[in-house]
Amino acid sequence: MKKFIFYIILIVITFSFIEFGSWSTIKVYQLIKPSKKNLDYFADTQRIISEMSTVDGRTLVNFNEYQAFYGWSKKDITSENINVKNNLRKTKKNPKWNLKSKIWFFGGSTMWGTFVSDENTIPSLSSDLNHGFQPVNVGEESYVSGQSLNRLIEINDEINEGDHVVFFDGVNDSIVNCQSVNGPNGHSQVNRIRRLISNEKNFFKGLYVRGLEKFKRTNTFTVLNGIGKRIGLQDLKRIDDFKNYSCNQSEYAFKVAESLVRHWKIAEIITKNKKANFTCILQPNRYTANFKVNQHTREVWKQTTLDVYPKIKELAKSLDCFNDLTNIFKKDYYLDYCCHITGEGNKILSKEIINILFKT
Repeated sequence: MKKFIFYIILIVITFSFIEFGSWSTIKVYQLIKPSKKNLDYFADTQRIISEMSTVDGRTLVNFNEYQAFYGWSKKDITSENINVKNNLRKTKKNPKWNLKSKIWFFGGSTMWGTFVSDENTIPSLSSDLNHGFQPVNVGEESYVSGQSLNRLIEINDEINEGDHVVFFDGVNDSIVNCQSVNGPNGHSQVNRIRRLISNEKNFFKGLYVRGLEKFKRTNTFTVLNGIGKRIGLQDLKRIDDFKNYSCNQSEYAFKVAESLVRHWKIAEIITKNKKANFTCILQPNRYTANFKVNQHTREVWKQTTLDVYPKIKELAKSLDCFNDLTNIFKKDYYLDYCCHITGEGNKILSKEIINILFKT
């Protein structure tokens, strides 16, 4: 028994050294690689991402807690840059607020404000503009439109006549639901929940699957896959990304787009029933840009935009609420290969959204 424990400890220590070496290799490579592009831009974005990715050494996903009907939301967080209370991200107070009217901002991580401080989220920056409404950040990381809809239903009694409700969607619905394991009307944890409910009887198979998934997220896997690509082997990350990809089938991509637009329609009915105003926005992302973007490409996410966004635009063009902001930027404000934007980019978005709401 002692020998077995010794071997387990030895394996853990050995893997820890390998993982640290892999992490160091990735960091060195990241410092060398951008010299071909824009070193200053890369250094700035890496610094921002590093500062805004954790609170007290914990990644933000560790603050998620289960919520019925919409999956999860953040627990209370108190820190210098990121604060959450009662499941809402802290938002600057509008000095012109009339003490009644509000703008309710719904969406995923871009609206919530991933990689930016409380003061630089879209809702907070909207507080600086010329209107008498108090913005409220009801966004949440990884949310799809269906989760926002369910959350709207939950807070429906708080919405007053004349308020504005904004849905800012597109990226998560496409990225998440183009994976058939989530379905065309799912969210990012559907596959995981299904596995838990099914209560896999084969212990060793379940252990292998969970272990493999965790290994794919390690620095060691990233380094080994990178070396493999250099010597001509297949990109294991790309294979894994496209393993369950179904939006290459036009009918499936249509269902993904249809689900999003249906959620907008229902949200509009609920909002107008409160005699409030509803606005739905197709959000920009790194793959809708018509200029050079510094961040690298994740092929599966690029493909989701190509396959789903045109269908969303076609289905939503007849909606009174619809606004297409996919080409709002004229230069690069993206912090990563998804959709997360700098504070300066959020300023542009907040101004445009307020212009849409108040027709200024």
